[in-house]
Amino acid sequence: LRQALIRDKRVSELYLLPAAQTRDKTAVSPEDMVRLCDQMRDDFNFVLIDSPAGIEQGFRNAIAPADEVLIVTTPEVAAVRDADRIIGLVEAAEKGPASLIINRLKPEMVRYGNMLTTADVIEILAIDLIGIIPEDEAIIVSVNKGIPIALDDANRASLAFRNIARRLLGEEVPFLDIREMPNLIERFVRFIRQG
Repeated sequence: LRQALIRDKRVSELYLLPAAQTRDKTAVSPEDMVRLCDQMRDDFNFVLIDSPAGIEQGFRNAIAPADEVLIVTTPEVAAVRDADRIIGLVEAAEKGPASLIINRLKPEMVRYGNMLTTADVIEILAIDLIGIIPEDEAIIVSVNKGIPIALDDANRASLAFRNIARRLLGEEVPFLDIREMPNLIERFVRFIRQG
């Protein structure tokens, strides 16, 4: 196990264990995942398992050793529907209640009614919200460069990620106001009206 762990170059306490690349998706069982995570519990404060999308074997493997489950969804109707189905499976496996992270929220689309609001998503899924990540091109750039966005102290998405981590540690952290900043024309119109 130790030989398979990859230590992050920037954050010395962070390790990655890549998934086995096999054609046979049943080669790793939920019981194998429980044993693997039990081995890591002595050495690590947190073990985060990224589940593949869907409800196949990868999902069952991911929730088997879970103490907590975070449901990450975008505020789109189809994605929220899928998240609702996943929440049902998590609860059936007695791994709930899950917590919610809304990812890739686009405030401008919400404002024009083209994307579900945070309140809509919470109402549909009926689980506690632990974080909202705004859509941000800087995330794509950081991933392509191999630099975690969380290391950029000036970025709102980075702050959102760090706030989620703090909430997972039990801190009371207010949610960011991620409404779209007014563009130049909107600011000018507002200035004229205040006149």
